[in-house]
Amino acid sequence: MGTVSSVFMKYVAISTASYATLCYLAPKERSDQDGFLFNSLLSTLAYMSVLNAGIAILFKCEWGMAVLGKDEVTGAVPIWSYIAFVGFHLPTWMYTSIHRIQDRMKGIQVADEVAAGWWLGGRYGHELDKTWAGVVDLTCEFPESCRVADPDSYLLLRCWDGVPPTVAQLQRAAEFAVRRSSVGDVLVHCAHGRGRSTTVACACLVKAGLFGNWEEAFQAIQKKRHVVKLNKRMRSVLAEWQQLHDADSKDK
Repeated sequence: MGTVSSVFMKYVAISTASYATLCYLAPKERSDQDGFLFNSLLSTLAYMSVLNAGIAILFKCEWGMAVLGKDEVTGAVPIWSYIAFVGFHLPTWMYTSIHRIQDRMKGIQVADEVAAGWWLGGRYGHELDKTWAGVVDLTCEFPESCRVADPDSYLLLRCWDGVPPTVAQLQRAAEFAVRRSSVGDVLVHCAHGRGRSTTVACACLVKAGLFGNWEEAFQAIQKKRHVVKLNKRMRSVLAEWQQLHDADSKDK
């Protein structure tokens, strides 16, 4: 997706719009005659405002990705999360569904093979109907739907949309993906196959020895999947990871 600030503003906008609507609809004085449905609407608006403001704060702090409860082993999102955080999940699912329809109209694939055996895409990668030797999942907001060869084929790194993994997570993902690539095809995905997944894919391709640095890897990825992009935070993390990778390579 776009820059961190633009995604952050999505949550701020939902929170602000909910609060503004609440203020507009709320009566100056409460009455026993206020209907149940009307009171429920006001409560829902208040909940939407507080919830998305909280998500925006967590997003900005790059913290709290585990709060949605996504399972590290299976990639499943529990029912309680959908209930407790419906004010976050519903707009997110709607936005992503609309985005996928737009991608189809533009001819953008759910995932592209950016190098032999290396795939980069979004959360709809299951539409390719492949069994993956390795899947690196960068989402905290969607359940994993891709089919994997065995339980060891899946790695979850929970990240908010637009927020890259840490350097340590990037190294873990690269090591995992290179190991699994010896077995078969590897898919790195986020929600839309733009930013989070591209960050990790760059590190994976460098770790695999296909490119000398992340900039070369990114340029090669762009040729195969032209919609990819990296925001300032993603580039910064990749640059820091590159230094670590280069230092490790010299020591060996």
